[in-house]
Amino acid sequence: MSKKKLWLLLPAAVFVLIVAVILLLQSGPADRFIIPDHIIVCLDAGHGGSDPGAVFEGRQEKDDNLAVVLAVREALEAHGADNLTVLLTREDDTALGLEERVDFANRNDATLFVSIHRNSGGGQGVETWVSADGHRPETDLATLIQANLKEAYITKDRGVKSGTASNPHASYYVVGNTKMPACLIELGFIDNQWDNMALDGNLELWAQAIADGILQMVKLK
Repeated sequence: MSKKKLWLLLPAAVFVLIVAVILLLQSGPADRFIIPDHIIVCLDAGHGGSDPGAVFEGRQEKDDNLAVVLAVREALEAHGADNLTVLLTREDDTALGLEERVDFANRNDATLFVSIHRNSGGGQGVETWVSADGHRPETDLATLIQANLKEAYITKDRGVKSGTASNPHASYYVVGNTKMPACLIELGFIDNQWDNMALDGNLELWAQAIADGILQMVKLK
């Protein structure tokens, strides 16, 4: 190619570069995910204390949430990565407000935030929620976790969803207000006997699946 043709192509190349830089600058922090040297994973067991969450025949959501979170922490720490710290918003049956959970994660500069819940209302299966904005990093995290859970004997794969169950334009508070990629997992319906049997029989397997999704997100697996 002649030098003359190269000079003609130069303005177009510069224009493409400028547009790319502008798009990068316009994207918010939630649109980009950079793995830090030290990774902090914040796990959130939904409800607690005076707030039992969903209840069915004496079974309380708060207890299931905590049992899973403790098992996920164990699975993450068993991986043995020196640059990984796992924080829990609660480690026992303590009441904790949504603002406190979000503030805890933001204050500790968490790399990722994963909230564990149980569903209710007569359905079946596992689903993972991201914010209404559906930023790519949080969707990537949710997709990895959901894919691993799909292979861990859940009764039904309900997929990754954005918004809330009642409003696709709103976000669950802990997902929409954390500064890092975040997702909320609904681990089956507490009023479905098959979901309860699946969770009770595969709790460690489900916890490992969630841990694997997190580890894959930060390139530790």
